[in-house]
Amino acid sequence: MIVTLTGYMGSGKSTVGAKLAALLGCAFIDLDCYIEDKAGRGIPEIFSEDGEKAFRAIEAEALRDVAVMNTLECRDVVIALGGGTVMTAALQDLIFSQTFCIWLKPDLNTLLQRVGDGSGRPLADEHFEQRLREREPVYARAKMTVETDGLSSDQVAALIACELNKNYAQ
Repeated sequence: MIVTLTGYMGSGKSTVGAKLAALLGCAFIDLDCYIEDKAGRGIPEIFSEDGEKAFRAIEAEALRDVAVMNTLECRDVVIALGGGTVMTAALQDLIFSQTFCIWLKPDLNTLLQRVGDGSGRPLADEHFEQRLREREPVYARAKMTVETDGLSSDQVAALIACELNKNYAQ
């Protein structure tokens, strides 16, 4: 089983993903870290030198690589997607049909607090809220939505693990 976590920047995908993978006893891959390792440079650097379009192409290839690798190895994995990964039309079938996709959904104020001044986040700019609103209908295609406000990352991971166990124990 491949579980993907989606949501806007600051939604907790990386933190919850690592905890969820530990609870499920499976591998965890942070797609942004995977991309940085593969590219040999940071995401802000890729954005500034090559642009968002080039980054999205790298991201698409990375997600396909990770999905194929884990499928071939028959390995369960939790993948924390980048906040904009689901916006790449060519990846939507993979994410929404071939993985158990979960939308981590804190409210706008929580996101703004977590992102802070946005340093190290190429798209944390004056279009932050507008970009969130544009992405929400696509995030909503996930098989499960978890409204995370008021919950710790441990609680969110436990809630998801419980739901996954119910869905896959049948």
